Amino acid sequence: MLPLDKFKDNHIAIFGLGLSGVAVARALKAAGATIYCWDDNEETVEKYRGELPIVDLYNCSFEDVEAIVFPPGMPLIYPRPHALVGKAMANNLGVYGDIELFALIRDQLPSHKVVGITGTNGKSTTSALLTHVLKECGMDAALGGNFGVPVMDLDPLPEGGVYVFELSSFQLDLMESLKCDVAMLLNFAPDHLERHGGMEGYVEAKVRILTMMENDKPAFIGVDDQWALSTYQIYEGRKHPVSVQRAAQNGVYVQSGVLWDTRDHGDAGPVARMEDFPNLPGLHNAQNIAFVYGAALELGLKKADVVSALKTFVGLPHRMEQVATIDGVSFINDSKATNGVAAAKALSAFDDIYWVAGGLAKQDGLAPAIQYLGAVKKAYLIGTAAAEFAKSLDGQCPAAICGDLEKATRAAFDDASAAIDGGTILLAPAAASFDQFTSFGARGDAFAALAQNLCATTAGGNHA
Repeated sequence: MLPLDKFKDNHIAIFGLGLSGVAVARALKAAGATIYCWDDNEETVEKYRGELPIVDLYNCSFEDVEAIVFPPGMPLIYPRPHALVGKAMANNLGVYGDIELFALIRDQLPSHKVVGITGTNGKSTTSALLTHVLKECGMDAALGGNFGVPVMDLDPLPEGGVYVFELSSFQLDLMESLKCDVAMLLNFAPDHLERHGGMEGYVEAKVRILTMMENDKPAFIGVDDQWALSTYQIYEGRKHPVSVQRAAQNGVYVQSGVLWDTRDHGDAGPVARMEDFPNLPGLHNAQNIAFVYGAALELGLKKADVVSALKTFVGLPHRMEQVATIDGVSFINDSKATNGVAAAKALSAFDDIYWVAGGLAKQDGLAPAIQYLGAVKKAYLIGTAAAEFAKSLDGQCPAAICGDLEKATRAAFDDASAAIDGGTILLAPAAASFDQFTSFGARGDAFAALAQNLCATTAGGNHA
């Protein structure tokens, strides 16, 4: 638990008793702050009533309250401010998220560095990959934020440690003073637009990671989409472009399967081949590797050590995860591909694809994935987006509306098994999960279970 002694004797309200909210409440309580906790979910309130001070924040006076801590995703402006946001503003309260609380206590921690990672796709893999590399190279590192342990549940690192924070647009909205020592802005694709008032607001939220930095600190910025490229072109500071589409001067890039480093403004130097990292397939993982390599060297690690550490990373659940193989048929769980851009990256990484897609469609639908259908033998569509996706795929590739994940997976397996060369059954939904599942993780777990059941009942099958 991080020390919040700075807030001793303060009166602080906490709305939202999810993982991060409870971690904040416990840390503030341990520090001697007076806290008032509430959640809109009645069952959650009752769960913590015996442990935490429960107060209905909608119907209490804020006369003695000095600040309120909100969870990520709280509507601050769009589509309309949450009722408690308005109440907090009317009472001139400080409004914090858990990352901002961390920023306010940095001077109480042993000397350390912070790496902030944001973007639309690839944040979790990049964050986990960098943390893995740092630890493999002997550095003290901790992963928290949008992925990993809630920030307030982290233990203070010893001197010289590195905190790696995955930062969503929602978390960045609640930040005012976190100055990253190294920042990564991976990419942009339309996401959460209703909460940011459109693409411009979404980009503005993400770019806060750069605008809060000191100009002499290094920032790595993807330049392979127009929004990110525009950010790179206007951002002032010590910036390095990252690309998997073209050579990048004073940056890190992947071209023809080779990782190059040109950060010293000299001639391009080859670092490694992508085939050296079999657990990180596809161009999107090549981008993740490029970002991590650059950041790791900025943190003082040696090139050879970083490359060796990258080779030992085994990947994350629900992100290009091979969950079973059956008679030449591979099952790949990429349930985290919840938008068209992420699905496109998965489609570009495999041959002979039997594609399971669908769920709750996002604004971009399948549009970003259409140009990557060359390897798709057939699509098997599920969820509320099935009819919309079928229309998008009409004339592009064979498609069948299957309704649910089990029917789609079994149909894909029947077709792949009948093929001479087998193939890859790829769950890359290009849609959210909430029409049929509680989370992308639950959807990925269901897919893995189906694959493993088929594995168990088919001769020659193996769990991955």
